[in-house]
Parts: sequence; C-alpha cells; structure tokens
Amino acid sequence: MPDFDRIDLMNYAMYGNDFDPQWDEIRSYLKSSATAQRELEEIKKTIPHPSPGKRQKISPLTNDNGEPNSGTSPKRESTGARSEKTWWQKILGD
Repeated sequence: MPDFDRIDLMNYAMYGNDFDPQWDEIRSYLKSSATAQRELEEIKKTIPHPSPGKRQKISPLTNDNGEPNSGTSPKRESTGARSEKTWWQKILGD
C-alpha cells in the first residue's frame, strides 16, 4: 500500500468522497493508520467552510434587491453618443 503525504490527505479532505473509486487507496490507508486519521481531522479543521467545491446557486427569479423579477431583462438606455458607451458595449456592438 502506498504511503500518502499531507498534500494527499488535504486533497482528500477537500475533494474526496466515499463513493468515487478514485479515492479507494487513500480510504484504505486512512483505515489502517491512526496517525493519518488524526492528521486528516486536523486538516478538516483548517479547511475554510463552505468548501470551494460547493457554490451557492443564485436564483434567476430574484433581482439584486431580493424582489421577484418579472422574467424580462431591464432595458438598456441608448445614449446615442458612441463616446459615452462602456468598453463592453463597444465590443458587443450595443
């Protein structure tokens, strides 16, 4: 059985799960080593929560104020003068 280092344990703590066969070897190593189990617990305490892998889903049905959106996008005001347009409006041709 290969010996895993702290980086391997950190990767398992951040991204590993009990269902993916890719993590079978490290799970076996953790079961056989009490030291590795303690180190994994230490690592889990230091990882920022929520983990980067879990992002919050932004609801498209609400606007920035938390009010329900009518389902239509806000209309852009046309200024008529090209010099007043932002750089992305120039690129998109709006």
